[in-house]
Amino acid sequence: MNNNTYIRRIYKVRFFLAHLVRWDIKYKFRGSVLGLIWSILQPLLLTAIIASVFSFIFNQEIKEYAPYILSGVLVWDVISSAVITSGSSFMRAETYIRQFCHPMIIYPLRSSMVMIINFLLASTSLILWVLVVYPENVIIGILSLPLTAIIYFTIAFSISVFAAHLNVRFRDYPYIMALAMQLLWYLSPVFFKEEMFLANELLHATFLVNPITHALLLVREPFLNGCFAGLVSYFYIIALSCLLFTIAWSVNQKAEKNVIYYL
Repeated sequence: MNNNTYIRRIYKVRFFLAHLVRWDIKYKFRGSVLGLIWSILQPLLLTAIIASVFSFIFNQEIKEYAPYILSGVLVWDVISSAVITSGSSFMRAETYIRQFCHPMIIYPLRSSMVMIINFLLASTSLILWVLVVYPENVIIGILSLPLTAIIYFTIAFSISVFAAHLNVRFRDYPYIMALAMQLLWYLSPVFFKEEMFLANELLHATFLVNPITHALLLVREPFLNGCFAGLVSYFYIIALSCLLFTIAWSVNQKAEKNVIYYL
């Protein structure tokens, strides 16, 4: 099947896809008194806890360190959800897959759309925090968000496709990847600043080439420093997202017809 035909098939089920996305968002907060407000409160409260502990351990000024941590929490949530949570995209949709002949790619697409919506909602917490600490950076931070969200979505979608196909075949996938993500967490500047990697040359080199480092800069530079991330970071992440998307699309085209046999 050529790409144009496949894209048209995806377009035809757009309302079904939108229904799944809306249902996921509503289900996440079902029975909650605060509902969507938790998208803002949760990262704020988590940041308050982590910042209180880490600022004491690393002797950091909490006023500056807290938004650094908050931005890391927001981006890490997108990445970890794409790697781990999205692995169940096909299994959660087993009933639909057995009943309808929709393009398989809509199920990881569903997961990645929910992730980005959650990211944008949660970003409100960063905007509010920066409004108090760095009010002069708010406008450029908001202006940078649309492009950043598109880049994050492309990466999250691509990873979600890989994760969904791997997990449906290898049911140990989430357990293995949970450990792998824990290791990546320590090698990434999610909560740790660059100067904390300087003690070891290998760790610092890893820090510099780590894609998560550059992905974080797309949020941190505008909101924390009042300027867009450097061209190197944008080029690195955009090139990576395009590469991942191309590979993910090809993998799905070849593997989607076999998904039903592994469910």
